[in-house]
Amino acid sequence: MPFRRTPLAWKNLTHDLRRLAVAVVGIGFAVLLMFMQAGFQNALFDSQVKLIDDLLGDLFLVSRAKFTLASERRFPLARIQQAQAAPGVAAAYPFYTELTFSVLKNLAPGTSSKGFPIRSMGFRLEDPIFRSPALQAKRGNLRLPGTALIDVRSKRANFDFPLEDPARLAEAPAELAGQRVKFVGTFELGTDFAHDGNLAMSAENFAAFFPYRVRVGDPLGVVDMGLVHLEPGADLEATRQAVDRLLDDDVAVLTRQQFRAQEIRFWDRSTPIGIVFLAGKAIGFVVGMVICYQVIYSDIADHMPEFATLKAMGYSSAYFLRLIVVEAVLLSLIGFVPGLLASWRLYGLLAGATGLQLRMTVEVAALVLTLTLAMCIASGLLAVRKLLAADPANLF
Repeated sequence: MPFRRTPLAWKNLTHDLRRLAVAVVGIGFAVLLMFMQAGFQNALFDSQVKLIDDLLGDLFLVSRAKFTLASERRFPLARIQQAQAAPGVAAAYPFYTELTFSVLKNLAPGTSSKGFPIRSMGFRLEDPIFRSPALQAKRGNLRLPGTALIDVRSKRANFDFPLEDPARLAEAPAELAGQRVKFVGTFELGTDFAHDGNLAMSAENFAAFFPYRVRVGDPLGVVDMGLVHLEPGADLEATRQAVDRLLDDDVAVLTRQQFRAQEIRFWDRSTPIGIVFLAGKAIGFVVGMVICYQVIYSDIADHMPEFATLKAMGYSSAYFLRLIVVEAVLLSLIGFVPGLLASWRLYGLLAGATGLQLRMTVEVAALVLTLTLAMCIASGLLAVRKLLAADPANLF
């Protein structure tokens, strides 16, 4: 008959189901804390770069003074025309955004008379700017004066319009920058930590709504962003360098990845947000570690006579280390599952309520699972020290 090992670690965990249930709830709560911190941090970054991801362009032109998308640092339209002359460039297009003067009011009876800031985006309708099929299909609606598309993921608490009913939406009384605006459709982009919503409109309507974005001259004469399309087969980095050499020093030429990295780096390092989320994950880690330590330490204390017998029989310290590590790994995996499920559900609810890009990704799940395994194994190694140092004769 073949020799069969007794799954001692599993039996130690499951012999008292009440204690195991309490441990799973505690570890699951710590997992939930870490998931929410990691989720909100990634949602911040993903939401901040969502516009970059949704724009069509191989290279991006931005003012060197523009430290984040929300900053209104602009450059002359002439830089777009200069970029078109660089070898490897197929075309370059201007893109306009406004926040300072972009205040939207819902004029429907019974709604707040207070206006709320919203990001307005302007573009020439013939230019290929957005990836969004909805925007591509509805560009013709924007030819009428005073019209705009509204983002369905704008914060509903501020912009309570009937977005699900196109007919009612078109009749909804609204005011943008002190002028009446008519919504001729919707698109999807999402909010971020700097913008509660978005509007899209033609460049002509953009200039009409925001004539004061420049003190003197044409409102479209200064550009917030330039989108550069490369010719087929053109080398991305070589073309970027060629455009950079051609333009003055007031404009930076960035690839999509460089632009995304710059935006994420600002919010992660130049604001308290990165530190806050790091502290939140650390708190969740410590909470889980304390709970796991208490569970494993209590289990060792309850079974000290049995461990003494095994020590007297010649079982080595390495055996007890392996036993406790296996027990810690099992405990972390069991506690991770309810924390994962609860977090997945909360992600969905909060994404719908806030418009943020809260998504359960493999990377986030892998990070939290790694932290959960680390906290449980570290707790087990701390709890087993007394057993390893004790003499068998003193344990009975």
